[in-house]
Amino acid sequence: MRSRLTGGLLLTAALSIGVVAAGCGGGDDNLTKAEFLKQGNAICKKGNQQINKAAHETFTKKKYPNGPPPKSVQKKFATDTLIPTIQKEIDGVKALGAPKGDEAKVKAIVDSAQAALDKGKKDPTVLLSNGPGPFKQSNQLTKAYGLTACGGGGG
Repeated sequence: MRSRLTGGLLLTAALSIGVVAAGCGGGDDNLTKAEFLKQGNAICKKGNQQINKAAHETFTKKKYPNGPPPKSVQKKFATDTLIPTIQKEIDGVKALGAPKGDEAKVKAIVDSAQAALDKGKKDPTVLLSNGPGPFKQSNQLTKAYGLTACGGGGG
């Protein structure tokens, strides 16, 4: 059942990463929404790739031929890989600033993503479930804003 666990973790990771690709801060007069989306999607794509690579290395059938890895291994993955990668992305995208006029939308996305990640920091197991877990609202906001590589792990 490793593939089910890995699939679930990858989905959670991809969804988690997706929600962070929306920065906040003052509007940048030089940053268009199109450019923001381009840069935000690039951040999501890079994070998704890092998490997927780590998941494939961690949850190999060779290491766990008889089923999913122990909860301790899963929790370590969430703590050592998911949480720092997502936090790095939140911080990095914040540095982009928001397109002028979209400050409130971008702030709502970032605040929602940070609140969800903070839940994961308190209890990393919430990041290991199939589905969006604590990032459900952030994923909805992110997708509605147009970050197509984010919130669903695409791109």
